[in-house]
Amino acid sequence: MDWTELEEKCFEITYDTIKMLLLENKDEAFYAVSLYTDSSAMSASLSASSEGKLKSILVAEEDQSIECENYYRWAVSEWFYDGYNAGAFSKISKMLREDSSREINFAKFKNELIKTLSNVLIRIKRELPIELNSTVCFVSITDDDESEEIENSSAKLINDAPLSMAFILRFD
Repeated sequence: MDWTELEEKCFEITYDTIKMLLLENKDEAFYAVSLYTDSSAMSASLSASSEGKLKSILVAEEDQSIECENYYRWAVSEWFYDGYNAGAFSKISKMLREDSSREINFAKFKNELIKTLSNVLIRIKRELPIELNSTVCFVSITDDDESEEIENSSAKLINDAPLSMAFILRFD
């Protein structure tokens, strides 16, 4: 895999997708944006959540516990804007699925993908400092025991210290 090429393509798609998301939802206060993959590292997608959409999800939820709120606040697959502009990421996902190096050393492949997605979000935060100032950005992985560790370590790399620390302490 040419990770530099993948990062560049993913950056362009992610940048355009976030700009579109913000433009189409000017009244939303987005608190989180995530690039995520699956446990097989065969896809990449963007997910985002806003305070307004979170409130609408919670109002419809029978369980009003803090645990339930934390679940919906931080489970990227439950977010209203999960898979936002998914079609734009299809070429990235195809590149990941078809790359032969994944079978040679899957652990290395998965780690490189997480590093690449983190780099993309670092660049995005740099390019959109005003728009994403109070938005925590992180990398996630669905259906994986390492997801919280990946989310926390990527959040530290991507965000400023106060934002990343608040994120890391999100379940305390």
